[in-house]
Amino acid sequence: MQEQAVTTKEKRFSIATITIAIICVITYLAQLVTAAAPVKTVLLHPDANYLLIDDVLTFLLSIHGIGISCGFFWTPFTYMFLHGSWSHLLFNMIGLLTIGTAIERQYGLTRFLIIYFLGGILGGIGWVLLSGLTSTTPCIGASAGVLALVGAYVAKNPRDKLIIFVPLPIPMPAWLLATLIFAGNAIEFFIKQTNIAASAHLIGIAFGAILGLFFFKTNLGEKQ
Repeated sequence: MQEQAVTTKEKRFSIATITIAIICVITYLAQLVTAAAPVKTVLLHPDANYLLIDDVLTFLLSIHGIGISCGFFWTPFTYMFLHGSWSHLLFNMIGLLTIGTAIERQYGLTRFLIIYFLGGILGGIGWVLLSGLTSTTPCIGASAGVLALVGAYVAKNPRDKLIIFVPLPIPMPAWLLATLIFAGNAIEFFIKQTNIAASAHLIGIAFGAILGLFFFKTNLGEKQ
């Protein structure tokens, strides 16, 4: 009975991932409210130009070049809680709750938070530097942080079998899934150049793999 209780407990989502997911959901609901409000906000730029902003919440919390140049230095953190659609939110939260819970079990809470948030922050900053400090195109979403978790998971569990629904369930080793994700985003970044923040994704998964490997090889990632 005791062994069964431990097994059941291990399957539950962690408090940290649930908390982050709840914040993301609440933030997205706030986005929907502010986007629907018939309010326009004018942002004055130091060079005397101005922007007419439809959704002030998303503008203030998302990361973009013009915001960083105006001193919005909180946005490399806050952009991770914003999302562009319910599907965008859903897929990120599935990844966070599943892979994130496994990472917290294996690496501990502190290192889970370091991997997730630092991976997301670096991904956002990298995206801004590549898109330019005069760009008004926002970057939003938890994807860079979630992919940092994927990278860290593969660093320690490369041969673990994961089941991906596309839409049918397809089992594949973790290393293959990470390789496909990385390759897909590399194609988006270098060839297609769509509005997907592929550069943030690439930075996130690469950073997570490097940091996860460091934690694993130096025994600093074990849960105490």
